[in-house]
Amino acid sequence: MSMVRIEKLRRALADTGVPSALFQHPVDVSYLTGFTGSTAALVVTAERAVFITDGRYEEQAARECGHLERVIARTSDGYPGRIRDMVQELGIATLGVEGDTMSVNGFASLRKALSEVGGGVELKPLPNVVLGLRRIKDDEEIRRIRAACALADRAFEQFLTLLRPGKTEKQVAAELEFWAKVQGAEKEAFDTIVASGVRSALPHGRASEKPLAAGEFVTLDFGVRLDGYHSDLTRTVFLGEPTDRHREVYQAVLDAQATAVGAIRAGVSGKAVDAAARELLAARGLGDAFKHGLGHGLGLMVHDHPALSPREELTLQAGMVLTVEPGVYLEGWGGVRIEDDVVVTESGCEVLTHAPKELIALPFEA
Repeated sequence: MSMVRIEKLRRALADTGVPSALFQHPVDVSYLTGFTGSTAALVVTAERAVFITDGRYEEQAARECGHLERVIARTSDGYPGRIRDMVQELGIATLGVEGDTMSVNGFASLRKALSEVGGGVELKPLPNVVLGLRRIKDDEEIRRIRAACALADRAFEQFLTLLRPGKTEKQVAAELEFWAKVQGAEKEAFDTIVASGVRSALPHGRASEKPLAAGEFVTLDFGVRLDGYHSDLTRTVFLGEPTDRHREVYQAVLDAQATAVGAIRAGVSGKAVDAAARELLAARGLGDAFKHGLGHGLGLMVHDHPALSPREELTLQAGMVLTVEPGVYLEGWGGVRIEDDVVVTESGCEVLTHAPKELIALPFEA
């Protein structure tokens, strides 16, 4: 699979006019090679693809990247020196680099090392060509995301059993994360959000010492990384008996989410899908309470490209995987967010997460 991706990369590089490039961002290197370690580099030319890592990962690289030409960075001069040697061996005069992710210090160190090459080497920042490839998921990637989503669905079922009087948000989050790891998750996809009562009006209300209480919404935003790929699921439930206002706000968010999911298909812009949800909430008098973009890409990174937002002009394509997560946040009262993961198809989208979305009101006594 990685050689297929490298061939696609070569075609994308040829379109930039810079057919030789260096990749060091861990997610890009993993996507192109299958390597799961934290530090490596990949030099790609029209004829060769050379994987560079250090002695810590020599055995792992042989196992995961046995199909690639491999070299080991020496402790004496590290990655810049080994990249310099490889660039010189390959006769590269212009080397593309990841302009969007390379640090200023990394760029300076590499430029200094390459200044030792006879005739010099020009470093040319490239648009994120690997990101362009990663946006469209292949069948194997979708299979892995589907499995991560299935585990998130099961986690929501477990979450409902954890909501008991006397527990704090932090306790619920910790117990859920432990359960997920026992079930096979590599790790949680991000810091778990458990936000109850007035704290549910915080879009990123990470779990706190606040105890659960009757008469409140509780929002869970949770995901796992499984086999390298992520899921991202949000559900909001109610503890006790909801008022008419609670039901009204919840239904507005649920309707906005259904409207947005129905608007997704290949050929539609991320901006247009965001607008579908935003306009419905505005019509219900809640437009100003929707305080973030509708969604984001999902895959090797939990927050990836493209976005569903008022600024996203990119046209959706079949194979993109996205979150759809409208929310309403009313300071001093509470909030609701509902999120699913979907894969774009030519005629619509397939929803990959299946936890129930109708309002769940749990019996709850202080």
